[in-house]
Amino acid sequence: MRKLSIYPFLLLFVLLACKTVPAQMPPKEKSISINMSASELLPADLIIFNININAEGDSPREAFEIHKKRESVLADLLKKFDIDEEDINFQPVQISKRYSNNGRNMIPQTNQQVSVSFNDFKIYEEIQVRLIENGFDSFNASFSSSKLESGKLKALESAIASAKERAQLIAKASGVKLGSVINISYSDYQVTPFRAKSTMDMEQVVVSSSMMDFDQTVSVTANINIEFAIL
Repeated sequence: MRKLSIYPFLLLFVLLACKTVPAQMPPKEKSISINMSASELLPADLIIFNININAEGDSPREAFEIHKKRESVLADLLKKFDIDEEDINFQPVQISKRYSNNGRNMIPQTNQQVSVSFNDFKIYEEIQVRLIENGFDSFNASFSSSKLESGKLKALESAIASAKERAQLIAKASGVKLGSVINISYSDYQVTPFRAKSTMDMEQVVVSSSMMDFDQTVSVTANINIEFAIL
């Protein structure tokens, strides 16, 4: 009678015993996510003036020469009104071509972006008039504040405090305890709402009135998302 070997069975048993058991993933930590925003109103004591210097000509050289004359006009204006160099930002001149209205000819044109900030609102209108008189046709302006950075920090601190307060309220109402912060992200941005407050008496209004005679404010808003662990 033929004897059966037990070795193949022993080998199979050993292989089954040594089979790796997949590790179980730890349970996901319970958390609560809070989105919150807060704003700070700041006095609008700056104007950001954006100017596009552009010119066209029959040749690239002609367009460039016209551009340089307009650039010189702007530079003289900024010097006249004592605009600090640190308040002037500009890009290099770019020369390109565009199709004419009939689509047959290529017209050389230049483009250069200049941004200027100043706190003397009285010169704003005069600068615009001088620019238009010298062939400028593309510029815009917006209010800003010299306290912008400190306003962003205050808005962020307020948003964080409000987010934590809201999370504590939700945790208490839900019968759980609020744990440590798991994740946090934030962003900030600036808007300029119209908020006027007259600084003139009636006699001044009759003699000389301007929208620049009304105080403006700049609103800085911080958005924050905080994820708290709950116990």
